[in-house]
Amino acid sequence: MRGGDSFLPPRSVLTSALLAFCVVFFACFYLQHLMASMYLTVLVVAVLCYGVRRLSLPRVDDALAERVILGDASGAVPLFAHRGAGHDAPENTLAAFREAKRNNASGVEFDISFTHDNVAVLFHDDTVDRTTDGSGALAAMPFEEVRRLDASTNHPFAHKYRGEKVPTLDEGVGEALRLGLRLIFDVKEHDYRAVTVVDDLFRKHTELYERALVASFYPQFVYALRIRNPGIVTALTWRPGFVAYEDVERVRPRFKSPWAHWMALAGDWMLDSALHSWLPHVTGVSAVLICKNTLSSEYVDGWRRQGVHVIAWTPNHPAEKEYFAKVLRVPIITDTLR
Repeated sequence: MRGGDSFLPPRSVLTSALLAFCVVFFACFYLQHLMASMYLTVLVVAVLCYGVRRLSLPRVDDALAERVILGDASGAVPLFAHRGAGHDAPENTLAAFREAKRNNASGVEFDISFTHDNVAVLFHDDTVDRTTDGSGALAAMPFEEVRRLDASTNHPFAHKYRGEKVPTLDEGVGEALRLGLRLIFDVKEHDYRAVTVVDDLFRKHTELYERALVASFYPQFVYALRIRNPGIVTALTWRPGFVAYEDVERVRPRFKSPWAHWMALAGDWMLDSALHSWLPHVTGVSAVLICKNTLSSEYVDGWRRQGVHVIAWTPNHPAEKEYFAKVLRVPIITDTLR
């Protein structure tokens, strides 16, 4: 029996319940309603524990999750190519997948976006300016227009990959499977189109259940996908400051308004608290994808005690990769395999 199947909720859920108790109790206490605060907090704690237990989704089988995340039983730490290893070849392209295979990647990670006419493609940015010879918002372009773009234009090795196209999701998945690579789907936004498309792909290519992990910063997407298809191995992605800042270094705020920025900081605090307490239990994820700057032995051990795998993104320096592979022993998502 899993720990989550016992009568008591996980310790992290009880901690959240205790926090709720303290907030309500002292709020009522200061309002001089001591007895009411006691009754009310008992009710809040009971409802919270029951609600989390009822809403929580069971994880997929641990053995299946290990096969998807860790691969074979060789003991080697898996190395996933971030966007196909975008430093080595144009990111999120079939050429990048082939280059990753030549460089002995365990698998590829790629981003899912949608064109104006609802075609799922492998693309990271909101606009096409950075990686192609076009300009404008991807979501405003029909697929026919996106297909005419050269996805190699701004890459350092553009001369080797001239004319490389933005692939559809179906093309990317098919190529990765043909190459014998494992896959990490990165869903950028909570978009119900992605729930449908990913579910359909797994039902079309049933080998994905043994080869693919679906990850997202958005827990509502992960929850919706697992409600629809509970056999998919999933992960939550996280970095400090994700809600308030556009960049990992937390230099570029997402919002110009000081009030909006303050609210985003509060959102980051809540997301941080949820991720490290009840959120993995509710979504039933098997792994977390964590920014490399956050990882330590103690942090990784904390997740392992919960039965959750940790995957590091994105160490690129050889010394960094050696540390994560040999000391922390966690799978790595990297921009370069060289």
